[in-house]
Amino acid sequence: MMRFYPEAVPSFPHEPTRERFDIRPIGDNVGEGVVARVPFEVGDIVFGFTGFYTSEITLFSLQVEPGRYLHDPFFMGKILHRCDANCDVDMQRRIFTARKPIRPGDWVTMNYEQTEDRLYRAFNCVCGTEPCVGFEHGRLVQGRAVNRAEPGPEVKVRALPRRIPRG
Repeated sequence: MMRFYPEAVPSFPHEPTRERFDIRPIGDNVGEGVVARVPFEVGDIVFGFTGFYTSEITLFSLQVEPGRYLHDPFFMGKILHRCDANCDVDMQRRIFTARKPIRPGDWVTMNYEQTEDRLYRAFNCVCGTEPCVGFEHGRLVQGRAVNRAEPGPEVKVRALPRRIPRG
């Protein structure tokens, strides 16, 4: 089994492996995302994850509860946003499940509003799905204003292709 996590991290149930996933650049030096190498059907556990608990939000964290985050720069933190995502996340069980069929070459995605009250960095979502939220900053939103003391930096993210060629 070829791991994404370092050897110091003990193996765990449903751990993602390089046989089942690739981490690929999303272009224009924006970052990286996870691409499936094998198919998943609706309801399948796509992968489990682990990480380090922190009170600080990071680029590679997901919110467990207000003020508590799970930081995972090795795999889970690379899952990309899509308003009409193909996965749901269960932060208590630390698993992603397929909410739509996922085929080899598909990006593995989640809707960040499922877990995040606010994002480390807000961005213009241009995923092209209906309905697309447009400016994505987290789920604590009133109108178009985020419920936080100070605005964070903005980034523009280009639309992801539905599938990418295997290389």
